[in-house]
Amino acid sequence: MGIFKTEVETPEHIQYWKDLEPEPEDKTEHPFHKHAKIDHKWTTPFLEMNAMLPEKMRKDLCKVLEAKELNMDDIEKKEPEFHSMAKAKGFYATTHYNLFDEKDMNEFPNEKESILAFEQIACQQIRYYIRYGWGIQQADDMTIEGRCFGNVQQDSSVGGTRTYPHYHQDINGVLVTYLKMGDDDIDIADQIKVGQKQSARNGTHQVLFQDPRPAISYPYWEKVYSVSPQVGLTIIHPNYVWHETNPWLGIGTRICIVVNFRIISHGYNELLKTFRG
Repeated sequence: MGIFKTEVETPEHIQYWKDLEPEPEDKTEHPFHKHAKIDHKWTTPFLEMNAMLPEKMRKDLCKVLEAKELNMDDIEKKEPEFHSMAKAKGFYATTHYNLFDEKDMNEFPNEKESILAFEQIACQQIRYYIRYGWGIQQADDMTIEGRCFGNVQQDSSVGGTRTYPHYHQDINGVLVTYLKMGDDDIDIADQIKVGQKQSARNGTHQVLFQDPRPAISYPYWEKVYSVSPQVGLTIIHPNYVWHETNPWLGIGTRICIVVNFRIISHGYNELLKTFRG
């Protein structure tokens, strides 16, 4: 028995998909088979990997990201122009940093080794995704750049926090690794409030992904994919996928580390120069 009541009735449309049996292999021969072929040209590669980081690295990264979350006043002093613009437009200004930049990294000398080690892990994961998700054989030879920052969501004691729907321009992909899901000493299942109907979209801690491209009416009447994060889960997806989170209503904070990346070699990007005018 968890802290919160979890017994809810599964909606009919969700139960329908749960009860579906896998289709048998289609071995029929269609007359068109001799004259036509169908390939998937623009699928959306979506990586999910359970890769637990070393405990010291995980705790070091949590410490760093929580510290960066609390330094809004520091941003106001160091970058007043950005801070005033962000405040006026309601931007999430605490993420105006890059943990892979020496300047930001050097603020945490005791945790610097963990940051550098995570950068290598993230780079390997991204190159794997580029090779097998996008089918690019030169993945290991490419020059990749990116920005690393944190997303720290506080619990329901402050009303619950969430990430609003968005996508990313001027990058190629997004990597996110979950470092902390509430109180480390309490099982995640015992922390989540589920006093609402259970569906693919309504879990109180789920991350939601949506392909913005139009789709056929059936069965993809809404192209939404939801993920229930766990510590150690890594997700990589293309920049154009819309994503958001439902409010975090667990106990304690939920922390993930994010890397926005782009390929800058083997294309026109490496030819771009700053204008002289």
